[in-house]
Amino acid sequence: MDTMKALNELNLEWLRVFHRVASKGGMTAAAKSLFITQPAVSHAVSQLEDRLGMRLFERKARRLVLTAEGEVLYGVTRRMFAVLREGTRELHEAVEMKQTVLRIGCPFLLLRSFLSGYLSDFHRTHASVRIQLEIENRMQPMLDLLRGDKVDLLFLATPKPDRIDPEFLEEQVGAFRYGFVASRAHFGAIEGRRLTLPQINSHPIVILRPGNNTRDWMEREFAKEGLALNVQVETRTMAETEEFVKAGFGLGAMMVDEPEQAVARPEEFFEVKTAKALPAGRYVALYREQTAQMPAAQDFLDCVRRGPTGELG
Repeated sequence: MDTMKALNELNLEWLRVFHRVASKGGMTAAAKSLFITQPAVSHAVSQLEDRLGMRLFERKARRLVLTAEGEVLYGVTRRMFAVLREGTRELHEAVEMKQTVLRIGCPFLLLRSFLSGYLSDFHRTHASVRIQLEIENRMQPMLDLLRGDKVDLLFLATPKPDRIDPEFLEEQVGAFRYGFVASRAHFGAIEGRRLTLPQINSHPIVILRPGNNTRDWMEREFAKEGLALNVQVETRTMAETEEFVKAGFGLGAMMVDEPEQAVARPEEFFEVKTAKALPAGRYVALYREQTAQMPAAQDFLDCVRRGPTGELG
């Protein structure tokens, strides 16, 4: 026989067959319980004995019994398969837990103006599903959340018609356009008027700081008419923009939801009409292929697809 091999270098199937023979008391019974042939059982035991360099079974009065070495190995395999059974149980629990936790990533703006209503609707019908939110306002870190399996669904706003990342499945779940809002108390005189970009630029503008899609696209549109944005206040979030607009600092550059996805704005605000249509964009959901098998994720996507009217769009 060969020099004894370490147990961790042995074929797990040989150990499984050995364990079944030892527990069933014979090769015929082991073969039946494993749904393999008796010669296959005999071959596996022989291979195991050969690799270990020792006999594991011997026949006594036409019965197959464990040798002293076989008894030692049987104790090892009992513990080993008990650990594997426990590992299987833990894996099942992990899968079940993941199926009852829905991890969603999005920028704060989308949570506030687009997703919050859908999350409320979903919770009413799926109270047992726990929602975990990851808020990130920068594009690449958001994609990294999905790439690193930190979220199941990622919701983004993009002005570009092209696919964001070919690594993920993508679908449009809403639409928006860029625009301006103002406070009735401070700029009520222009409500209802359709203003050109130069007329809008004659008023102070409250807008996100550079590096954001809203800022980049607004600057590009105004530059086409030879204008530099008349920025009065730069903000970090749309929520900050709304606060400064409410206080009368200027016209707020915002993303305005299309009617079918509209979220009511505060009564003290109105949308400033523009003579020229400003760029439009898409709300998109990104997810990995395996997420399509998650019932909670698909149910939430269905909720968003139906839209606020409850009709599937």
